[in-house]
Amino acid sequence: MLAMIQFLCAVTGAKEEELRQVLYSFSALFFLLLSYYIIKPMRNSQFLSDFNPKFLPVLMLVVPLISFVVTKLFNYLGDRMDKFKLIVRTYLLLMAMKVAFTWILQYGGKPGTVIFYWWGSVYFLLALPTLWGCINDFFLPEQGERVFGFVQLGATLGGIAGAAASGIIARIEKLAPYATILSALAMGCALVFLILAAALRRPRREQVVKTARSETVKQGNFWSDVLGLIRIRYVRSIAIMVTCLACFTTSLDFLSQAVIDQRLAHRQYEETFPEVASRLGEEGYQFFYSLKSRPAAEIDTALNEFGLKHDVHGCRERYQEYKKALKNKTNAVFSDVFFYQGVLGVFLLVVVARLIFAYLGMKVAVSILPAFALIAVVAFSFPIEILAVEVLLAFSGSFNYALNNATKEILYSATTEETKFKHKPLIEGPFMRLGDQSASIMNMLTTAGAVALGLSAAAGDRIFLAFTFSLVLIWWQAIVYAGKEYDRNRAAERTADGVDPGLSPSDD
Repeated sequence: MLAMIQFLCAVTGAKEEELRQVLYSFSALFFLLLSYYIIKPMRNSQFLSDFNPKFLPVLMLVVPLISFVVTKLFNYLGDRMDKFKLIVRTYLLLMAMKVAFTWILQYGGKPGTVIFYWWGSVYFLLALPTLWGCINDFFLPEQGERVFGFVQLGATLGGIAGAAASGIIARIEKLAPYATILSALAMGCALVFLILAAALRRPRREQVVKTARSETVKQGNFWSDVLGLIRIRYVRSIAIMVTCLACFTTSLDFLSQAVIDQRLAHRQYEETFPEVASRLGEEGYQFFYSLKSRPAAEIDTALNEFGLKHDVHGCRERYQEYKKALKNKTNAVFSDVFFYQGVLGVFLLVVVARLIFAYLGMKVAVSILPAFALIAVVAFSFPIEILAVEVLLAFSGSFNYALNNATKEILYSATTEETKFKHKPLIEGPFMRLGDQSASIMNMLTTAGAVALGLSAAAGDRIFLAFTFSLVLIWWQAIVYAGKEYDRNRAAERTADGVDPGLSPSDD
């Protein structure tokens, strides 16, 4: 038993008295991410099954507003009741909503798909930050440097397990309608481990960034939480990073989903309608691909007319087969991407993270993802195939959800309780979705501008890529400041002989 404890301490970086809390935190993240990655591929494939990917930017415009309302409600309740009890009740409500979507997706049609996409884009941005806020509150920055790589590994392994489970569910027709219930059960397991970890929390003196300027904001003011995070440069830098990162990942979604959707649709068209593909080629493909952009009431008529005109037997029935097979293959592609990004994330957290934190510092750690983001943006300026898209998505996701997340949470561990439980949900909810919205607006503007000027769609994409490139540079500059401040204060803390001063990055 003693040998096992020593082995686990070596693997996790935890001291013996910290081990159980670290393992519970790891498990809570594992099951939360497992539950989410059952939902995420399903959200994407459900949307692409019912809508053209060009509609995605329009849909995303509403998400920041929904996220802001939900987060403000959470903060309002957080000022009036125990934060941990509020988080427990929030998780129970989210689990009930997942169960409800089992029927909404079956009988809600396209409106149900839209509601599910909005909900799937918002709920996790409350569930994950509040869980991490608790974990940040359990551990000091010094502890975070040792154990957060392992704790984040729980999230990465949960993503792998969730992606694998989603792929299995997508391929087993009888399981598919119950994916949301399975996700709710996994989220319940996450809640159990969070409660166990919270039971082990010990009273301690926090080591935090200075908040003198945020305290000048009158508490109770509707905008006090937003003004508070803006006025502290250290916290503001994290907010800028999260917003710009969201803009990049959403831009990557727009570009990659268009490639995935079109390539898979073309392959499935050739498989389901081989005689049409041999006679009509691209004309037939464009017809079937365009059907999801039409009102549902017109589709059967269009299929009947097409079948009569081109002598295609069973056109309506075969189109339903085409649509169903395409949805499952799209789900499987996203599941595979998430699986491999998880495998890469394990390598980063097990082999790379602790070495970077110990020897290179936060300044280097926070620079890795924006450097790769610039490479990805440049890659999409050239013609690209589906395999290359999958590789870019896998690497981008692994850098983001593994190494970058662990680094970000270490930065959060050096902040106040107000930042962990109020500013953090705002940053990773509305501020993150503001990045999504910025990408959506720019995507629509560049597309419309290219059409208005008589330019090609490729020209509009290049302008969109230039916008994304510039935001990545802003993100890099902002987050390097936070990394440098963290490193400076941790170095001062380590050299202070017998002194425990805490972190105090300078205010703006």
